[in-house]
Amino acid sequence: MNPAFLVISVLVVIFIIYIIGLKLQLRSLRRQLEYRISAPVKKPLALEMQDSDLMALTAALNQIFRQDEEFRRSRNRDENEYKELITNISHDLRTPLTVLKGYLQLLERCEMDDTGRTYLSVCFRHTDELEQRIRQFFEYSFWMNQDQEPELKLLNVTNLIVDTMTDFIPMFEEKGLTMRLDQDTACKGLAEEELLRRVMQNLLKNCLQYSVGEVVVSVTQDAAASLRSLQDHTPEGNIRICVQNPIAADSTLDPSKVFQRFYVERKERNHSTGLGLSIVKLLVEKMQGEVFAVRNENLLRIGFYLRTAIF
Repeated sequence: MNPAFLVISVLVVIFIIYIIGLKLQLRSLRRQLEYRISAPVKKPLALEMQDSDLMALTAALNQIFRQDEEFRRSRNRDENEYKELITNISHDLRTPLTVLKGYLQLLERCEMDDTGRTYLSVCFRHTDELEQRIRQFFEYSFWMNQDQEPELKLLNVTNLIVDTMTDFIPMFEEKGLTMRLDQDTACKGLAEEELLRRVMQNLLKNCLQYSVGEVVVSVTQDAAASLRSLQDHTPEGNIRICVQNPIAADSTLDPSKVFQRFYVERKERNHSTGLGLSIVKLLVEKMQGEVFAVRNENLLRIGFYLRTAIF
């Protein structure tokens, strides 16, 4: 046999073995990457074949994974510290505020002239506003720290919304506002009663803050849109709850930001904490739903979707 041919044959065999080994190693890396997606413990990628290029690639991937894990831990740490800060602030402010309100009530019983009464009413107004803000901070921190999943049941959503709207009638009348339910068809959805009631209360409170006209609430079996998580199922798998209200023509309210924490339209003129709609988003998502906000000129629509069946 020709020695040159023999050498070439050996080199070809070695090359084929190398390619096969390379493909096997790449397949192993792919399997390790796929496993990392669902694995509770993220192990670094390992190589069996000592190839310099593959080793460099693997080392770079492991470095990226380490940095990503560190970023995730840092973010979780910051989020937990933020939650604890909100909770502590809420608790720390409640006691002195209660004492302050008590002394203001005692002062109210004392004799004073009209100017003093005016100053006292201002103090009461600002104290009530502060109490409301602290209550919202406390509510937000409470729900943020609730790890237990709500027990979802098939509820008559329309009836619960009507009950909540009835409770708000005096407050709407006091501000010269009206509201109505767009339709009275009973719609059922998967929800937790307390969470759903809190969601509707916050949405109606938001209307009290921003609405300049009639508030219209609608509950519909939505055949045109579906939750992102239900895209593979029938569109009848959810219901749509929408609260619509007109806002001032010069309003700068941005619907893409209304669910962000602490977002308010005009801070210099607004007495809101900016947490009301953040709580709405938080609670709706706990019920496996999805929120939305749309503005059409001076008409604002804020609402959410709820499931009607468990898949």
